[in-house]
Amino acid sequence: MAVHLMPGPTDVRRHVARMAPSYRAVFSDEEIRRHAELAERLGAENLVEVDAVPLADGFWRVTVVAYDYPGELSLICGLLFAYGLSIRDGHVFTYEPLEEGSRTPSASPSAAQRSRAHGEDRRKIVDVFNVSSVTDEVSADTWSCYANDLAALLGDLQAGEQPEAHGKLAQRVAQALREIAGTTTPTLHPIDIEIDNEASDRYTVLYIDAPDTIGFLYEFSNALALSNVYIARVDVDSVGNRVHDALYLTDANGHKITSPERQRELRAATVLVKHFTHLLPHSPNPESALLHFSEFLGQLFMRPDWPDELASLERPEVLSALARLLGVSDFLWDDFLRMQHANLFPVVRDVDALGTAKTRKQLEAELDAALRAAPDGAVRRSVLNAFKDREMFRADMRHIQGHVRDFRQFSGELTELAEVVVNAAYRLCDEELREQFGEPRCEDGRPCPLAVCALGKCGGRELGFASDIELMFVFAGNGETAGPTVTSTAEFFEQVVVRFLDAVHAKREGIFQVDLQLRPYGNAGSLAVSLQSFQRYFAPGGPAWPYERQALIKLRPIGGDAALGARLVALRNEFVYSGAGFDAAAMRAMRERQLRHLVTPGTINAKFSPGGLVDVEYLVQGLQMRYGHRDATLRTTNTGEAIEALALAGVLASEDHARLRDAHVWLRNIIDALRMVRGNAKDLTIPPADSEDLTFLARRLGYEGDLARLRGDLARHTEYVRALSARLLA
Repeated sequence: MAVHLMPGPTDVRRHVARMAPSYRAVFSDEEIRRHAELAERLGAENLVEVDAVPLADGFWRVTVVAYDYPGELSLICGLLFAYGLSIRDGHVFTYEPLEEGSRTPSASPSAAQRSRAHGEDRRKIVDVFNVSSVTDEVSADTWSCYANDLAALLGDLQAGEQPEAHGKLAQRVAQALREIAGTTTPTLHPIDIEIDNEASDRYTVLYIDAPDTIGFLYEFSNALALSNVYIARVDVDSVGNRVHDALYLTDANGHKITSPERQRELRAATVLVKHFTHLLPHSPNPESALLHFSEFLGQLFMRPDWPDELASLERPEVLSALARLLGVSDFLWDDFLRMQHANLFPVVRDVDALGTAKTRKQLEAELDAALRAAPDGAVRRSVLNAFKDREMFRADMRHIQGHVRDFRQFSGELTELAEVVVNAAYRLCDEELREQFGEPRCEDGRPCPLAVCALGKCGGRELGFASDIELMFVFAGNGETAGPTVTSTAEFFEQVVVRFLDAVHAKREGIFQVDLQLRPYGNAGSLAVSLQSFQRYFAPGGPAWPYERQALIKLRPIGGDAALGARLVALRNEFVYSGAGFDAAAMRAMRERQLRHLVTPGTINAKFSPGGLVDVEYLVQGLQMRYGHRDATLRTTNTGEAIEALALAGVLASEDHARLRDAHVWLRNIIDALRMVRGNAKDLTIPPADSEDLTFLARRLGYEGDLARLRGDLARHTEYVRALSARLLA
């Protein structure tokens, strides 16, 4: 429990002695005595005292006395804003640092020792503001809640969790901005900054002249906090619709900011972060965006051409795009954007260019030119992966920025890129081995071809954020005929696939990760599959499980020999669309295994829980297998196209068609959003009700502030899919 000591005259003198001389000129003796009393109350269990007095015309004079922490002012001002309070004017003072060897004025050594034991030589702050409400009526209870919230934030600072404290506040500020400013893009006003190193012996004085906007002091002090600038004193004055503020600053080491380069960075960072903070309502996750932006600035200032980058970054549409990018997910920043910083700067600088998709011919031409310019295989592999990462990044950014709102278009762009990269990687590896070993030949002596087939989401042209690439490499013949210097054609193509897997790098599991598990015998089988093995395994009566044969619905040749690819499609049609029907019992057994192993009890998995995306796909595939033998239009690899074809063929009634299509689109969108957040193709569990994660997910899906509707839509779609599957596949 904090011990409250009533200050005597000596306590006031000690308090005043720690302040700048101007402190006595600003406040009356009565106010100073009150400040000293509040300061005496601080202790290990009481980090802040808030004293609020009502004034005329709805104004309040609020005094905050607390221990001093870096970045504290932005928390105080930001929390005022989150409570709907606008600062009209005020003064901020901080205890001056104790000189080495000094002791508390007018106190005996024993008293000084006692004061140090109680932490009284710690620096403290006195912030006094005149504020008014821009939303609701303010009461004494308001200030009680404010004090509790501020104490919690200062507790984070005391624990060394400054980024976490500012991140938590950013969420509340963003919510307040949404309520006040609505959803329109806020105007970014110019800021005049003057840096003066002559007015004070100890501090650099920053003079600000700018339009007075809601939350200005929070935004500006937050900019300084994220720039590692310490604020010792502030004079706030609003005249008409403009602010005229003076801030007394040092760097993180307590020194004046004198270097011209550091001053230029200070100007740039404060203006950028101030504007960026103003645009946070447009970020799905303001906490993530704000914290990542400080790292972004650090990368910016390490670039030799950062002044040139700065001019374009100051544009509102660029900062708004950046707020959205950096607020999508921690994964995106930690494992992608940070590694892609060389690509991030040109993308955010030229946001208009994201409005146009690249055609397949453009992608092929760009990659081909880059590979031809590379001097050797190692460099070509590096060029290939750099191209893949850059263009994936561009496609993802187009999606995140809203240029691609239909996931089918996004899937199409990602799939085309995957096909271009897969083909280039295959040709690169195949050509290297042909140069080394010569051309592989079939049993009759003819050149032995290989076809690269896509399956799964890639085969269906349904790739999404963090999808893997499911492939099968099939070569003609049985693989027994020897090539020039290798044991067999099987060994030759096995080495092609080994090199292919080594050539294509995934930055993280699920992000363009090549998956060959759908080949015969899975991980126990050969990487390169002979045509005879393909036929034996998947033919009716072969060892393939029903679900493996069902997976062939998605088989689509994307590279290698076109004639062999066409033959594989014909075999697939023969094996899958034979008229034997669909084994619903085997499907249900598979679904039960998935539920046991892939769904955590008590949670909802958007893909594997009952009524999830897998049930949509299995329902559609079951209907394709049941009726595809008599109607070739049903033999499409794309789920959305198959739903349309089933409706046109009369298999799906009009109402079922519409509701199944909507459920499929909705589930794909929520899975895409979950993968974007987590950067993991497998973790598709819906966040718990009323959690922050669910709030961020709702925002990304357009359910701003309406979690009940999100949960209702999830229940409605999954329940319908379960009922329709039971009815049509009974």
